[in-house]
Amino acid sequence: MTVLDRLPTWTTTGVGSLPFDDVDEAAAHSVAAYGLPFCPQLPRLEGDMIAEWLGADPARCGWSAERDRERPHAWEAWVRELEARPPPHWMAKLQVTGPVTLACALERVAGQRASRKEAIALARELAGWLAANASILVRRLRGIGLATILVVDEPGLAAFGTEGIERVWDPLRVPASVWGLHICCPVPWQTVERAEPDLLSFDLALDPVTDVAARALRRHAERGGWTAWGALRVASTERAGDARRRLEQALVKVDVDFERSLLTASCGSGRVSPSREREIAAELRLAAQGMPTAARATAPPAL
Repeated sequence: MTVLDRLPTWTTTGVGSLPFDDVDEAAAHSVAAYGLPFCPQLPRLEGDMIAEWLGADPARCGWSAERDRERPHAWEAWVRELEARPPPHWMAKLQVTGPVTLACALERVAGQRASRKEAIALARELAGWLAANASILVRRLRGIGLATILVVDEPGLAAFGTEGIERVWDPLRVPASVWGLHICCPVPWQTVERAEPDLLSFDLALDPVTDVAARALRRHAERGGWTAWGALRVASTERAGDARRRLEQALVKVDVDFERSLLTASCGSGRVSPSREREIAAELRLAAQGMPTAARATAPPAL
């Protein structure tokens, strides 16, 4: 068991980005609108997920430790909200742009494909830097009594080629109570199985469950892993019923008891309107109410 097992089944959470440009509004929304609060990533203030961590266009210069982005813009406001309104399960979620994604951005020059060997070597170095930054944030949350889920965001991982990269994430398994992996677009299921994240977050709305996916998800569940199902398309007018139907079809295909499940949108909402984001959070809550649930303890976990 992990501290994840304190979460109610079908707890809602966000993938990361939010479309606000006011840090207090973003922090309050994350804590109030979702069952599992997550540190807001704000593209309108921080740029995209690459610029958020590197601070500039990676094509113009290389990475160095001095280009450190330790604190998300909304960090202090979010911590204040959590102190004022801690969630009943005493958990919160952090996201970091994955080291493979950052390494590919830094290795890409003049539109050429990144060197896989060089990108993996750089990713190992970046993973240590990300883990050191994340450790500072995790300690702060621990100081107010919260356990932390650290999710590593690696969009487009399948396109990079995945053989042998699962050890790249080793430093990021250490700082938090549990670690997770978020993958947009097609999921490289063999890599996920080798990496064995405590939490797998994936884009169900855009990558339906195939036979290969069903087998991998079944094994993930059988070893006690949690799954965050990205069941609601962000850039659309989808509602709770759409998410619920998509989930029900996936669960029939996988054919396993998925009580260790979270519910999310397909990806972050940083590029849509604030009104759509509020709608997404509300529709996810409605969708969750229609899914089977299992009662779990809510006492503060051991950190």
